[in-house]
Amino acid sequence: MDVSRELGLINKHIRHRNQYAGESVVWYEFDPLQSDGGGSLYDDIYDEGGPGSTGRMYKKGVKVPTIYITEIEDSYRAIPEGRQPVQNIQATVLFEDLKRAGINNPREYNQHLNDIFLYDHRYYKVSDYKARGRVDSEVIVLVNGYEVFPDQEMPYDTGPDGIFETRLSWPTSFPS
Repeated sequence: MDVSRELGLINKHIRHRNQYAGESVVWYEFDPLQSDGGGSLYDDIYDEGGPGSTGRMYKKGVKVPTIYITEIEDSYRAIPEGRQPVQNIQATVLFEDLKRAGINNPREYNQHLNDIFLYDHRYYKVSDYKARGRVDSEVIVLVNGYEVFPDQEMPYDTGPDGIFETRLSWPTSFPS
């Protein structure tokens, strides 16, 4: 049995299925602070960008086909005291498709724990990232995410493709 041939057949049949019944996500890879001053700049304590800074920055979104996606609705209810339901998601992706999409080092989980992806008009932050099925190379990647609300949770972050940039209607500082 030729392992690389088996892996090629697995990828071929999954892609064939994906053409007819598959879904995809738009993946925004986190752009960390670079030594040259480019990239994200955010407060370590408050975990968000400050007024006038770029905040968190993400690379341009890329379309990544998925094998399947499972949405997990929040089992709690919205209440007047402020509980907001948050949806969770589990996505299974071919490792080769992540490489083809241009995701940097898809084998390493720690580089992708700050990534965000878009599915069904909702944004999800990666909470768990697992490369599985090492044959000759990894076969699939399992990604868990939780829903984020950019306009509420990341007011000073640039975000993917600038969509997080918001103009707040209230003052952002105390009067002097």
